[in-house]
Amino acid sequence: MVKRKNVERKNDPEDSIIPNYMVWLHYFRRIKNVCPWSYESFIQGKTKIVPFDPDMLTLMEMNWNIEPWEVILYVVSDLTLDEIDDFVARRNDSQEKCEYLWSHPSYSKGRNNQAPVPIIIQQDRARLMELRYASKKS
Repeated sequence: MVKRKNVERKNDPEDSIIPNYMVWLHYFRRIKNVCPWSYESFIQGKTKIVPFDPDMLTLMEMNWNIEPWEVILYVVSDLTLDEIDDFVARRNDSQEKCEYLWSHPSYSKGRNNQAPVPIIIQQDRARLMELRYASKKS
């Protein structure tokens, strides 16, 4: 009989900060009432979820028209809620291509739509306006 070695799986650094697929599926299903297109985007594979990196965010912004994503969620692990809010406000004020939003598990406007982890959301500003306008017309 051949003895098998126990192989220890090395944890991917992203595993510790980015929830698994089912957590995100549940989140997007739960927020359909405030963001109905987010669920469809997620299940169609048009939502990218990555660790927060301000340089990557800026690069994605510059190349937004050639990227296949409708939305990118940056999972934030090293900023406070106020720092996230300030960062998002600065990005929204400094350019017109992307719209930035944020969600934090400890902050809710009373509807429990907050993300399971702190995130910065990057979306195409013009497309988001189209979706919002179409939603209000219906």
